[in-house]
Amino acid sequence: MKILLTNDDGVFAEGITNLAKIVSEIGEVIVAAPSRQRSAVSHGITVHEPLVVKEVSYPVPVSKAYSVSGNPADCVRVALEDLLEEKPDLLISGINAGPNFGQDVIYSGTVSGAIEGMFYQVPSIAFSLDGLSYEICYHTINTIIENFMKNNKDSKTIWNVNIPSCPLERYKGITRAPLSGHSQYPFRFKKYSAKEKEWYYFPIAEAVGVLEPNTDVDLVKQGYVAITPLTINFENKSQNATISIESME
Repeated sequence: MKILLTNDDGVFAEGITNLAKIVSEIGEVIVAAPSRQRSAVSHGITVHEPLVVKEVSYPVPVSKAYSVSGNPADCVRVALEDLLEEKPDLLISGINAGPNFGQDVIYSGTVSGAIEGMFYQVPSIAFSLDGLSYEICYHTINTIIENFMKNNKDSKTIWNVNIPSCPLERYKGITRAPLSGHSQYPFRFKKYSAKEKEWYYFPIAEAVGVLEPNTDVDLVKQGYVAITPLTINFENKSQNATISIESME
């Protein structure tokens, strides 16, 4: 199996190098990831400047590794359109440094990297870690991949996987989890005056949202690996009947 890896934390981040070690047991690994930190860039692509792509020596054994000056979606695009001679069997984005819960999937470069793979009809998974210990990652990721490749038959769906960082003895298993309304991103800003008619706004790092029971946040905090299938169709079909074009003319 040929596996393409990307992320939003940078090509040499701890998460993606650990991921490369884990999945090298089940397939040939190619890395195409941002040259620097790109967290929370969502699904942005580079359209007003050229991308700079460099083949790099990698700290763990992989087939090839590329540093890309753009965002995760750029990395996936350039890899699938040019760097790889054939389409990979699987694309994995991560392992992200921090979870991607609830509404954060909209902002996440990690999740967007997987969605970009889905756009190219490559089976794609996003992995994120709620903490610093990779013990549960080494224990579960290849099992999740095997299950995904066997059971995910929908080409328009990715799996968003959040992994706890608890000790193995507190790990409870793998479960399906609905998205919560939780956000880990700092949506509150403190204002400082710089000079007349100019201000600085500094983000205050505090979580917002409610910890709803039995959602992705709650289940990971309990010690479960939480899998949430995601798709990209934003259309609200329930409102189609309420829109009358004739009445607007």
